[in-house]
Amino acid sequence: MQKLFYLPEAHTDFLFAVLAEEFGILGQLVVIGLFASLVGRAMYIGRQMQALYHSFAAYLAYGFAMCFGLQAVINIGVNTGLLPTKGLTLPFISYGGSSMLLNCTMIAILLRIYHEGTVEKINALRVK
Repeated sequence: MQKLFYLPEAHTDFLFAVLAEEFGILGQLVVIGLFASLVGRAMYIGRQMQALYHSFAAYLAYGFAMCFGLQAVINIGVNTGLLPTKGLTLPFISYGGSSMLLNCTMIAILLRIYHEGTVEKINALRVK
């Protein structure tokens, strides 16, 4: 359908539909699995920081996980016709400079939170 120009803005809002048409169910499952693993890893980082009593970092990681997850679910819902068009991009996949910049910034902050947690764990083990 996308090759016949039935999809408006196929390179931004409806990229998941194009991916589904080109790669089928296997491509869809890979993309959904990657988003699920990203959200799961961000939640794991949040739980790790909560165990170290760093509430702000934990809630920030939880918020980033929810941001990635909800944005992906809403975009996939729009592409499948379950939700009305919202104009949200699919994180890390759809065309859009400001969305990509914000997503990369959130990943960088998550990596820093994870680094701080592992350094604190290592230092706590060293002291014992």
